[in-house]
Amino acid sequence: MRGLSACCVFFGLTQAAKVYLSPPESSPSRLSSQQASQVLAAYLGLDQFEQLSQESSKLSHLFTERDFVASNTRGALLLLIDEAYAPDVLPSAFVPNFSFSEPTGDYLPTLLKTYNRRATHAFSYVYAEPSLPSQGVPRTLDIFLAPTPANEAFLAEISALSDYIEAPSGSDRFAGLHLTSIPQLATSYGRDSEQYQLATHAVRSTIETALSNKSIRLALVTHLPSLVRKRSPYLHSSFPLNTRKSLPRPGVCYTSELACLNGTSACSGHGLCMSTISGGNECFACACETTKLGQKTQTWVGQSCERQDISGPFVLISGIVITLLLLMGGAVSLLYAIGGQELPSILTGGVTGATRKD
Repeated sequence: MRGLSACCVFFGLTQAAKVYLSPPESSPSRLSSQQASQVLAAYLGLDQFEQLSQESSKLSHLFTERDFVASNTRGALLLLIDEAYAPDVLPSAFVPNFSFSEPTGDYLPTLLKTYNRRATHAFSYVYAEPSLPSQGVPRTLDIFLAPTPANEAFLAEISALSDYIEAPSGSDRFAGLHLTSIPQLATSYGRDSEQYQLATHAVRSTIETALSNKSIRLALVTHLPSLVRKRSPYLHSSFPLNTRKSLPRPGVCYTSELACLNGTSACSGHGLCMSTISGGNECFACACETTKLGQKTQTWVGQSCERQDISGPFVLISGIVITLLLLMGGAVSLLYAIGGQELPSILTGGVTGATRKD
């Protein structure tokens, strides 16, 4: 068992993030994480913020073109997606340029935030965080109107992508997006579902449009499959979405995330429907959360997270009261026992009256 765990760890360490560039650019097939971030920055027009190290000096030819942004004829688009779902959305002709090992699980999301922040100083327009479309949803996407976290995440992401692609070709713009909705839809509905197939087709078509647009530099990075999914920006909770977790044996376990959300009123707003194992099969049950209201912390329990857990405070208060009572009883018993005993002779016999001399 220990050997199997070691093999799994080694396999995870040897996997690498893949970088796709359009238009393609010549580079070594394998780079370090520092080299990869600097190559990406140069490709996207953000290399003025980079300090080249001795390690990166070997790639100096990639940092010579720095004026494509200033020409106001190009845009830059950076996309992140889970490696496990990338084949479902990437056009077959889109092949990786190079790969690199991720130092940590949150390395790429952090890098994306850094690039978005830097882009505000290098581009005339930077697209904000994805949000639900204000002009309504196209009829072809009516199937995603059900208010679930996965549906809302997808509509926000595809809307942001479409707005970027449809912007004037000469505009100086930047967008960096982490496509988290595709894994969420796969978990909620399954890869064979109509929702998942329609979503992946829409994302693939958008990427193909970006590839054909000569005014856009597209960089797509696939990251390692994550055990902990990024939670939806539309659900304020301290729990990640769709994470398989060892939950207490649920009384009711639903076949899909959507069924769980509907059957529990979205866990009464106090938790998330999460993947677990019951009877050897995958199902979804509520994982309740702990909320804070000012200085007060509330823990929620129940199949639908419908009631507060008072067992912890009750046990704590009861334990303190019982301990105090025992201490007080012991102190009183000790004082009573001491009060009933005669003083030792060393205290009574050693003291005599004083003799007065004339």
